[in-house]
Amino acid sequence: MSFESTAALENTKKDIYGKCVPCITNLYEQLKEGKSRIRLGRAFTCWKVTAVMDDERQCLELLEEFEKRFLGGRRVKGRFGSADASKTTRVIVFNVEDENERQRLFQEVKTCAESVNAHSTVSYHRACAELYHDLLGDWRNWKETETVKRPELAGPLLEKIRKMLYWEA
Repeated sequence: MSFESTAALENTKKDIYGKCVPCITNLYEQLKEGKSRIRLGRAFTCWKVTAVMDDERQCLELLEEFEKRFLGGRRVKGRFGSADASKTTRVIVFNVEDENERQRLFQEVKTCAESVNAHSTVSYHRACAELYHDLLGDWRNWKETETVKRPELAGPLLEKIRKMLYWEA
């Protein structure tokens, strides 16, 4: 489920087609060409601040707490839930494209998450973990052009991205 501080998810929709799809397509095309070094492009400057909560109710409580304490006219966007129905926890993900804002948001989300659930885990990382991290390794070591660390994952990832981009079941 997506959330945003502006009406009708305007920035989220704009970002999906203006940033996310081109970024994912960039990775797809490079994998399709068999490249062993990937130009990260936007993935290098894209940040996610995440909080692992017990359930969706806690995700909503975190958002309420954040709104009360820190929103103040700022724009935030992200999503929460789980792509894996077997997981008992839910993740709330805030998207941000600036390292200074990422650090500030990390501290604010941590404060709110801990007030909702003292055992919550808050972290941050570059890019979309489910697409990049297994293939390229630890994001802390990435350069703007990164060597594929696990080339055996390129084929399955290509198939996953193809299904995402072209809406195939």
